[in-house]
Amino acid sequence: MSNKNKQALMIYNPYCGRKTTHKAFPMLLKKLSDIGYQITIYEERMFDNSNNPIKRACQNRWDAIFIAGGDGTVNQSIQYLAEEEYRPTVGVFPFGTSNEFAKYIGMTNNIDQNLAIIERCKTKSIDIGKIGNRYFSNIAAGGWLSDITYNTSPSLKSLFGEWAYGFYFLKTLFLTKQLDTISINVSPHETISDLSFFLIMNGNSVGPFEQLIKNTSNSDGNFHLLTCKKTNRLHLFFSLFATILNITDNPSMIQHTKIHSGCFEMPESLALNLDGDQAHVSSLDFNVLPQHFNVFSST
Repeated sequence: MSNKNKQALMIYNPYCGRKTTHKAFPMLLKKLSDIGYQITIYEERMFDNSNNPIKRACQNRWDAIFIAGGDGTVNQSIQYLAEEEYRPTVGVFPFGTSNEFAKYIGMTNNIDQNLAIIERCKTKSIDIGKIGNRYFSNIAAGGWLSDITYNTSPSLKSLFGEWAYGFYFLKTLFLTKQLDTISINVSPHETISDLSFFLIMNGNSVGPFEQLIKNTSNSDGNFHLLTCKKTNRLHLFFSLFATILNITDNPSMIQHTKIHSGCFEMPESLALNLDGDQAHVSSLDFNVLPQHFNVFSST
């Protein structure tokens, strides 16, 4: 066992994911203590700008900030963390529904494996994104179909996990209309227009999109941009289905490019999806912040 000489903050969301997952939380705290961390715990809902343990942990130059929660908990935490000059190493324990950010950095549902990574101090630097005044670690999406993660019933997510998103996706696809069009200025000389939705991804681990992005490198200063023009919903459904099953060589209706900055134009009434949660931003200017965080990682 290590000497207890490392200070760490634990941000915990006891309401996310499946209830059975949270039974492991006391054991997680004990094992972090065994490997040398003095843990201060805050529930996600217990702090805001006036009571901000993340800011204090950065100002006091603590060794680590651990997050036990889902993608929404990660996103709320990085809003505070990204603004600080000194940022402790971030460790993520996936307690949420889909845990896309944990997958991206190579942290599994096996707590013992994740603790072994932390004990060995195996880390890497990662990029994050910023739109207007808001940060995101994994995805930013807008337009039709982009509200699936935050409008899916929490009770369905608790019962069915990621399958709940599939049910809501089909409901949204076939029972809602495509919204006003979106355009993206990806460079001074290139605009992508007449879009029904867009998705910016840090890596390619989100849902079925690994099938669309075969080759990717992490932390290269670029994010992946997937766009879909307004189209027939049945055509889109069968195109996605064929792509997911890898049974077609035809180009998907969803187009892929890389992006490190850009400006989005969309109706003011539309919210964005940042890391699975609904968000409103001060502007639609997008930038990648290269190697902004250091995380415990298996990759």
